[in-house]
Amino acid sequence: NIPNLHLQDSGQGFFEFNNSSDVLFEERSNISETIAKKLNINVKDVFYYVYGVLNSHEYKQKYSHDLKKELPRIPILKNKEQFIDVGKKLVDLHINYENVSPYNQLDIQYNSANPSYKVTKMKFPKKDIKDKIIFNSNITISNIPEKAYEYIVNGRSAIEWIMDQYQVKTDKNSGIVDDPNHYSKDEKYIFNLLLSIINVSVQTVELVNSLPPLEIESID
Repeated sequence: NIPNLHLQDSGQGFFEFNNSSDVLFEERSNISETIAKKLNINVKDVFYYVYGVLNSHEYKQKYSHDLKKELPRIPILKNKEQFIDVGKKLVDLHINYENVSPYNQLDIQYNSANPSYKVTKMKFPKKDIKDKIIFNSNITISNIPEKAYEYIVNGRSAIEWIMDQYQVKTDKNSGIVDDPNHYSKDEKYIFNLLLSIINVSVQTVELVNSLPPLEIESID
């Protein structure tokens, strides 16, 4: 595997824990006690609170111009507990996405008693028909809810990211073939991942839509 030279130097990351020292068996939080006291919540809940706020539609719309120019500023809200609760559920969902069960209302059609789970390129029947995904020549996934596509990651739905990234690609210059079927020894890995991401997307949309209005106490 060849690592990406720009994996870290071209972007910013804010880690929950400080692992700069070689101390074993000790978690050192990057979240200051000062901000935790200011919010009147514990350090761990600060992480969930921020995650909840950053996922709020109202927050992203209200501060859209500022977010394009500078780092997010987190408001101090009166209804913090609700944002902590939803933020915690979102964190768990997004970290453990591979273990999320498939969306239970999907309809999966197999045209073979012994179907192949290998992908070449997943696709929609037509560009504007997204309730169905043709996984491969043996498998079609139907009854995908429209709201699943409302979960957007970097300008594209999470489902469409999976469809795009898990396809066989050949580099024009080198001729190197990138075959996602080799990523895992489990032949159903990509299939199960897609089913999980559909459910993750639905649950994410429902959780984000359940966030309360921003009741701002003060901003720092």
